[in-house]
Amino acid sequence: MLSQALLIAALQATFSYATQVGPTRISQFLAPNITTREPALQPRQGLGRAIVANQCDHDIWLWSIDEQTSIPNIKVGARSTYTEPMRAPCNGCGISLKISNTDQLLGGQQTQFEYAIANNQVYYDISFVDCAKGDSAADCPGHDKGLVIDSPLGACGPLDCPAGSYCPQAAYYVDDPLAKMNIAAPVQGCGASPPDMDLYFRVCANKPPLKREILRIAGRIAVEK
Repeated sequence: MLSQALLIAALQATFSYATQVGPTRISQFLAPNITTREPALQPRQGLGRAIVANQCDHDIWLWSIDEQTSIPNIKVGARSTYTEPMRAPCNGCGISLKISNTDQLLGGQQTQFEYAIANNQVYYDISFVDCAKGDSAADCPGHDKGLVIDSPLGACGPLDCPAGSYCPQAAYYVDDPLAKMNIAAPVQGCGASPPDMDLYFRVCANKPPLKREILRIAGRIAVEK
C-alpha cells in the first residue's frame, strides 16, 4: 500500500501535469524575435476572442493554460462553441488550449491549439507533439475528422489538417520541425492586423459548420449563414 506521503506526491504530480505548462511550441518559435518579456504591449485596439468550435457529434473537454495560469477543465458539448477573451500574460507568452475526448488530461491523448501575441501581432499553431507517434496522429483528439484554425479576417492565414491525414505543414509532429524534419515550423499569423479579431479553433472540421456563429471583425458583427 502506498504511504500517505507517496499518495499525496502522486496526486500532486497528476494535478501539476494537468494545470501547468512550460514554454509552448509557439513561444519557442517566437523567442528569437522577442526583445522583452515584460507584460504585453498595450494592444492598439484591444484583444479579440479565441473560439473553440466543437463541430463533432460528441463532447470534448478543454483546458486553457499559459505559462503563468490555468483554468479548470471545460466541457464543450457536441455541436457547440467555447469562447474566451484572448490574453497575453507577457510579450510572446503562448496560450495552450488542450483538447481531450474525456474529462481527464492524459499524456499521449491531447491535441493542442496554441496562440500568442508578440509585438502586437497574433500567431497560432496546431500541436500533436504530445500525441503523435511518428507520422501518425491517430491518438490526437479531432484528427480523425480534421482540425482547422481560421478567422473571418482575411489577413489571418488558415491552418488546415484534413481528416486522418499526415499534415506536417499544418501541425507540429515534433518539437523542432526545422532541425528534425527539415521543414519550416507550421505557424501562421495575422500580419500587421490589430490583435482584435476572432480566431476559430475547429475540432472535427470536416463536419458541417455550426449555424449562426457570431463573427466579429474590427467591431462589426456578422452572422454566418
